[in-house]
Amino acid sequence: MSGGYNTDDFPRYLKDHVRGCWGMRDLLNNIATMLPCGDYKVMRQLRVWFLHTHGQDVQIWGMDIPAKKVYRMFLLGTFRFPISWEDHYELMHALPILWNFGKGLNETVDVLEKLKKSHSRNSILSSKTSALKTYIRPIKQSPKKPTGKKARTINPMKREQLEDPPSPSPVFY
Repeated sequence: MSGGYNTDDFPRYLKDHVRGCWGMRDLLNNIATMLPCGDYKVMRQLRVWFLHTHGQDVQIWGMDIPAKKVYRMFLLGTFRFPISWEDHYELMHALPILWNFGKGLNETVDVLEKLKKSHSRNSILSSKTSALKTYIRPIKQSPKKPTGKKARTINPMKREQLEDPPSPSPVFY
């Protein structure tokens, strides 16, 4: 959901897609770290997914590593999820995207199983296998303070700031 992690009841603020990208990158890095003896060709087929929702709008993003130290983020599709029956025609736009997303999830599970098998096979066969850790980029932490001419920090609103202003007292004539 839009907003920071564990703040689904707070209003939206910036950097949703950036956090989604970092989250997918971290997933790929964790997989490569946990299965370091897996095959490169199998790792190239692995994709991770991120759903971004804001109101009725839904975007499905994916990420893979097609080449060494290159992360590729792609948009699978965007659609509006209908809330009322009057907007049921919106489902026609969503069905092909959701179908492809389901196929992508199945492929991800299959590729993870292949990667796990190749890791087991390679770790038993040779202790001198090259690690997948060299295939991913070194993890760099995002800066604590933004730098640059137009840099600024945007913090989520606190609950105290979200309270409605008091309603005006009724006036009787």
